[in-house]
Amino acid sequence: MKVVVVLLLLIAVPYHAEAQDAFTQTGIASYYANEFHGKKTSNGERFSMYSLTAAHQTLPYNTKVKVTNLTNNKSVVVRINDCGPFKDDRIIDLTKAAAIKLDMIKTGTARVKLEVLESDATTNDFYKVEIKKLDLKGFAIQVGSFSDFNNMMSQLHALQRKEIENVYVQERFVKGKKVHRVVIGGFAARAAAEKYLVELRVMGKKGFVFQVR
Repeated sequence: MKVVVVLLLLIAVPYHAEAQDAFTQTGIASYYANEFHGKKTSNGERFSMYSLTAAHQTLPYNTKVKVTNLTNNKSVVVRINDCGPFKDDRIIDLTKAAAIKLDMIKTGTARVKLEVLESDATTNDFYKVEIKKLDLKGFAIQVGSFSDFNNMMSQLHALQRKEIENVYVQERFVKGKKVHRVVIGGFAARAAAEKYLVELRVMGKKGFVFQVR
């Protein structure tokens, strides 16, 4: 698997990312477990189960999204402040407060429609990067998958601030759309990767282990 290792340095000069307006998506929503309350989200905020926020894998941070439960037609507006979910069949992770408004607490998941209402995809950040191509082997942990460049760089910078090493970026195409996977690796054995994933969760980071092929 060809990957690119990225080293970041924040310079703080203007950069403008492409906005993702008129975006709609239909799929399965879930909500965060209580154990994540108080931990940091991907954009550096403290996660609160009582706020109306959510995690999405590709929408820029601070995007406001209307989420409608297609079973009962109940809706809620949430702000994206985290990256996820990491299960293939789910498109958004909601706070418990948002899940209550959608009346999906008992079921745990619900089929929903997402509609972008407002996207704040600009930033004043520039990043200096050093790039090396290499082959990654063994096992790795995916901690994010991004189609938005700025979200990817924000995640990489957040990992760097936590002094997390061996962070790599892989370019892939998912359903015809180019995305960048942010992974930590490579571990010689799955057990080592699983053990490190536990440490990441303590730091408020989510992800899953996969074998590099």
